[in-house]
Amino acid sequence: MSAPASTSLAGARCLVVGATDPRSIGYACAVKLIEAGADVCIVGRDADKVESASRSLSAHAYIGGGGGGEGSATKEEEQDVTGVVGDLKQPDTMAAVFRQVMSTKPTWDRLDVLIVSAGNGKSEYLGLDPQKAADYRMSYDVAVLSPQFLVDAAAPHLAQSTQRGGGSVVVVGSMAPLVPWPDTAPYSYARAAQNAMVETLAFRHRTDNVRVNAVLPSCIHTGALDLMAAKKGRTVEQYAQLRAEAQPTGRNGTPEEVADAALFLAGGASS
Repeated sequence: MSAPASTSLAGARCLVVGATDPRSIGYACAVKLIEAGADVCIVGRDADKVESASRSLSAHAYIGGGGGGEGSATKEEEQDVTGVVGDLKQPDTMAAVFRQVMSTKPTWDRLDVLIVSAGNGKSEYLGLDPQKAADYRMSYDVAVLSPQFLVDAAAPHLAQSTQRGGGSVVVVGSMAPLVPWPDTAPYSYARAAQNAMVETLAFRHRTDNVRVNAVLPSCIHTGALDLMAAKKGRTVEQYAQLRAEAQPTGRNGTPEEVADAALFLAGGASS
């Protein structure tokens, strides 16, 4: 189903970081952008997964994307979704990754949307050790430094956006900083710092035709939840129900619901 006219991003140039897993929030964001008529490039750390996701998203673009409306691409004009390899654990490479994105998309004379929705290939229950300094540093690199340096590289191109409200940065964060759980300290501390980063970048670019916002979901049923269930020796159904009972709504969220919020913030209706 195509996006409604109010969320049309026909012709927008959009970069999504962390969109290689079909069950992830980032992938759902890429799908929503395609449905809204956007031209999309994705970034992920695994070359094979980047290639596979680019193919599947391109197929989606031709089957169901396009957005419709004035200025949207015809089927012949639509561009394939492209992908670039980049690892958020290596913040010093982010400027080069962004340059590669722009060279991969030679027709892009601007950037309209940057969505950063990436973890580290783990969850707070899958390998992060609150007793290891290296895990705190890695979490900070992934959640703060790499997004910061990506925005720094992208800002001049986002400032050239002609969409209503200008260029838009959307960071997918987490409610984890509000939950004082010692076992998740590396993740929670990094996400708290990420919130400060978003507010700082929003203030820095407030007069640059660039908006910076964040979405802070709670428990979302991505593939990571299934991995956590196995780690804890429970079935997916058992663990999902356990997590759902801790939510105010009595259920877990879906990647598509988070992507809907990101899509709103990406578009001019949120300006």
